[in-house]
Amino acid sequence: MNVFRTLRTRKFLQRILLSFMFVVVTLAVTAYMLNVNARGKVLSLQNDADRKLLTQINYNIENMNGIVKDMAVSLFNDDELIALKAGADYRQSILKIDRLDRTVAESPYLHAVAFYNPGQKRFFSSLNHGMDNSRLYEVLGGYLKQHPDVPKLQLMPLDLDGGGSGIDVFACFLYDGPSLGSVNGSVLILTVKPDWLLDNVKALNKLADREKDLLLVTDGDGNVLMSSVPLSPAQLALKDEVMPRIAASSSTLEDFVYRHAGKKFKVAYLGKGMNNWRILSLRDYDSVLGNVNRMKWTEIGVMLSVVLFAVLLSVFFSLRLYRPVGRLLSLIPEDPRGHPQAKDELTLIAANYMGMVDKLKGLERDEASKRNIAKVYHLRSLLGGSDAVSEAEFRQNREQYGIDIAASGALRLAVVRLDRRETLVAASGEGSESLFTFAIANIGEELLRRDYWCEYADMKDGHLVFIVSGKGEGGLEALGERFRELQGTIMSYYRVSFTVALSRSFDHYRDISRHYALTLRQSDYRMILGHGAVIEPEDIEANERNEQFRIPGELDKQLIEGLKSGDLAQTTEAIESWKRAIGAFGFENMFSALLQMGMTISNTLGEINQFNLNPVSVDLHAVNRRLVGIETLDEARDVLLSVAREMFEQRQSGKEDKSRLIADTIAEIVDKHFADPDLNVQKIADMLKMNPVYLGQVYKAQSGETVVDRINSARLAQARLLLEQQDLTVSEIMERVGFGNESYFYRLFKRRYSVTPKEYRLKSAIERNT
Repeated sequence: MNVFRTLRTRKFLQRILLSFMFVVVTLAVTAYMLNVNARGKVLSLQNDADRKLLTQINYNIENMNGIVKDMAVSLFNDDELIALKAGADYRQSILKIDRLDRTVAESPYLHAVAFYNPGQKRFFSSLNHGMDNSRLYEVLGGYLKQHPDVPKLQLMPLDLDGGGSGIDVFACFLYDGPSLGSVNGSVLILTVKPDWLLDNVKALNKLADREKDLLLVTDGDGNVLMSSVPLSPAQLALKDEVMPRIAASSSTLEDFVYRHAGKKFKVAYLGKGMNNWRILSLRDYDSVLGNVNRMKWTEIGVMLSVVLFAVLLSVFFSLRLYRPVGRLLSLIPEDPRGHPQAKDELTLIAANYMGMVDKLKGLERDEASKRNIAKVYHLRSLLGGSDAVSEAEFRQNREQYGIDIAASGALRLAVVRLDRRETLVAASGEGSESLFTFAIANIGEELLRRDYWCEYADMKDGHLVFIVSGKGEGGLEALGERFRELQGTIMSYYRVSFTVALSRSFDHYRDISRHYALTLRQSDYRMILGHGAVIEPEDIEANERNEQFRIPGELDKQLIEGLKSGDLAQTTEAIESWKRAIGAFGFENMFSALLQMGMTISNTLGEINQFNLNPVSVDLHAVNRRLVGIETLDEARDVLLSVAREMFEQRQSGKEDKSRLIADTIAEIVDKHFADPDLNVQKIADMLKMNPVYLGQVYKAQSGETVVDRINSARLAQARLLLEQQDLTVSEIMERVGFGNESYFYRLFKRRYSVTPKEYRLKSAIERNT
């Protein structure tokens, strides 16, 4: 009872037991599948044996039929038997009977040989067939009359006694001509004993250890020609049921299982053989699988015994395997709050273990977090006011919080600032800045600590500070190379760049806050040196000494002239010159110069729009916002160049629209006033109050032809229509369309249409009438 109670309450124990049971079930299923496979193999082997047996029987029948054919042809063409075949002398014919007797005696399967002599109108046959000759002749003569289309040289079933008890012999007929017609010619008839063929079938069946099986030979209509055993009514009924299926099949050699009267039979047949005979094998399905069925019951008995024994062993081994788990389970206290149990015992043990591990890790994380918060606080205190930290306090904090920097010796600071910070946050999300800063800090700390002592502090206002001190006598000259290596690593993993500003070397921790302020200011020179720079103090000494804060007047003038003239190359050169000039300023003066440049562009745009019919629309407020947010001079240059290109594109677009309007207006005036003989470029220019030369140039540029060509094209087109539709003279038409000179009109018309006006009218009239 304790065992069953344990099984009910212990889920892991149930799983162990089920695992054993799965093995037992797998063995049982495997045994079953082996039995099914054995049945399939037996059936497959039996199918092969059936097909071989039927093929052998068919071969024996065909072989016997061939021998009978050869013998019939030999006897029919034997000159010695002419007296029997067609001789008129009865006595001579009788003398040849002995030859027929010898032929029958020498053959194991011949029953009789008979000739029908048309001259004597009688049969002659061998005498050793064991029946009355008159009866034989009567049967043969009747068969010939009833079957005038009997085929040559084929075995045909024949009932000699007329009792309907079955086939007595098989007869083979040979005669002259394509068909028998009526008994008017010579006929040779060989009768074959079916016993020989039947004995052969029985011998083959005995050889295959199938003496009790039923083998049948039927004709095309399903009539039984011979059978290995006498047929019972049930067997005849089975034969009649399967024959339609065999007849409907397109296969010559096939086998199938058929159910009849509650029993299954294995049927194999060979059909459409000689004379369209069919050979059938009918076997009891259970007898075919007798050995397999007996093996199945033996396997079932053995399997039940094995399963019972395996179940007992499974319970025994499951309890033994479960014993250590049970001991562990007893060490876990029950849940006093009544929470539901876990899925199984191991899960419960693991959950308790992981709970304890999580608690320990939580305590460790809390302790580490507190230590790290305190450590960061003291590092920020050093950066903000290192001169106020006493040496005793510094050493205490260094030992207590593991601050890995020396109190004295070679020290340097590195200020790290992410490039394109706003774009990066907008593209990657709000928490991306903290993620990238954390990656730079951790990878940088690991990289620097190969050669130096270092600590880092995230100042939470867009930059990160590394405090680096040398180990022993080692200097910090290669610090810039280490940070370039760090930049490459971060770029390859995160596709993020950052700028580094390095302080000068100093030798005491009290100078940290002073050098931090200087290095933070130094990092602003990213404006000049660009993204991804490693800024050393020597790189910006010239900028720090430069007090200039205004752009030279000639650069302003060059920029204004380029913008007003629409010369993109001049404007680009002015902006590049401005960038080179401002690159030498101190950081504070750079923004003054930048605002001056924005003001210059704004004033110039106002002057351009004051005298322009199509004002240029540029959002200068948006441009100023972009300039305030730039991090490098290259970005400022790109902003200014984009503004210049936008202005030029709008001005060019306005010019093209005006030219198109002028060209369309000229075309409209010509279409309406082409009949005016005084219409010309000057008159059109007077209408539009424009310079005729400028007007002609604009129209030619837009349409690809001159104004005069346009006037002549309109006049010639109208003249062609009048020639086709009006019965006017050429002179009248010329005047109507605005031409004043007849020869000039003729010359232009022929140049356009390759014929004169008169020829064109004649050609047009002919085409209309055809």
